[in-house]
Amino acid sequence: MRSLVNTLVYGAFALTSASISLDVAAEVVDSSTQGFTIEFKQVINASPTDVYGGLTDKVGQWWLDDHTWFGNGENMQIDARAGGCFCEILGSSQTQHLQVSMVIPNQFVRLLGGLGPLQGEGVSGVMEWRLNKFEEASTELTVFYRVGGYTPNDLSQWAPAVESVLQQQMAAMKAFVENELGAR
Repeated sequence: MRSLVNTLVYGAFALTSASISLDVAAEVVDSSTQGFTIEFKQVINASPTDVYGGLTDKVGQWWLDDHTWFGNGENMQIDARAGGCFCEILGSSQTQHLQVSMVIPNQFVRLLGGLGPLQGEGVSGVMEWRLNKFEEASTELTVFYRVGGYTPNDLSQWAPAVESVLQQQMAAMKAFVENELGAR
């Protein structure tokens, strides 16, 4: 039964991810049956302060509904401090997507855990958001995510779907920050 559930969850994850084309150039840096690494950069037309605020304080305003457990991105929140929670809260229904491990405001955020269906796979992950001032009024955001651990499933098969979901999320964040925060 667990294998069927994993197959269905992964299939839905992959189908949702594959249906959207984006201009963010992500790359699966490496992958194996035991894990994978994804890294990509994107330039956002806003200051590092605005990008950091968008990533952390305003995550519920841009997180895509179809990549939540409870169907509404507005339920997402990040407590941007060491030990803080990147959580989805809908009353008494709650989930921790990732845990904040390190924060340097306006420069760097490190999160630990497995996103989405990876949460139930017996793997761990480290995600980093690195912000660097780029040109006059722009920020280069580097997104890094490495996942590894034990699962009977081949993690190299998960890498393209996870890459696509991260691209979708960061494209949504970029649009939000540029249109809502960078225009001030």
